[in-house]
Amino acid sequence: MPTIFDPKDLPMDEKTGVKIATLANQAMLGTDALQVKRITLNANSKSESFDAENMERFVYVISGTGQAQVEKESFPLEAESVLWLEKNDVCHFETEANELELLLCYAPAGKK
Repeated sequence: MPTIFDPKDLPMDEKTGVKIATLANQAMLGTDALQVKRITLNANSKSESFDAENMERFVYVISGTGQAQVEKESFPLEAESVLWLEKNDVCHFETEANELELLLCYAPAGKK
């Protein structure tokens, strides 16, 4: 049966210019098939590192521009671009002059 989650009920974490809202996880869905986080970086911000042992992930850029730092390599991000991350890739996100809004999707959800 479909479920609607009210934005005010979504788990939210906020640290120095970065907001992370959990849109889907095992507790919300009753399955560990998927986890989705919405990450919003204010201008001139850098996120924490995200790692995912044994989980495939992709990043969808909702709006803005910035970059993903994966290990020692930098990848440009712009609206509607998609970045595929392999198992065990560690990354963080950065932006300079503007806001950056992303979806970070894990499959399977695991414990992240």
